[in-house]
Amino acid sequence: MIQFRILSEALQDLANAVQYYETECPGLGADFLSEYERTISRIRHFPEAWSPINANLRRCLLRRFPYAVFYSKEGNMIVISAVSDLRRDPEKLPQ
Repeated sequence: MIQFRILSEALQDLANAVQYYETECPGLGADFLSEYERTISRIRHFPEAWSPINANLRRCLLRRFPYAVFYSKEGNMIVISAVSDLRRDPEKLPQ
């Protein structure tokens, strides 16, 4: 299976989302984190399954939450650049 790394900005996005959902309902943050991990697993197994949104970037939607994981494939490495809340600005791409 292909390896991955998460950029610090994406890690902060993830932490913020987990905290938000945990504040909304105890245990929901853990559910979000589990769904994120399932999404990363899908990306690692099938990195080219999601259509490119530009020359280097792809987007995979989480199934249960209105979030997307933005990533690129660099050789044998998946680089997670953002974990974005699609309710805020669905058209905004990570830098």
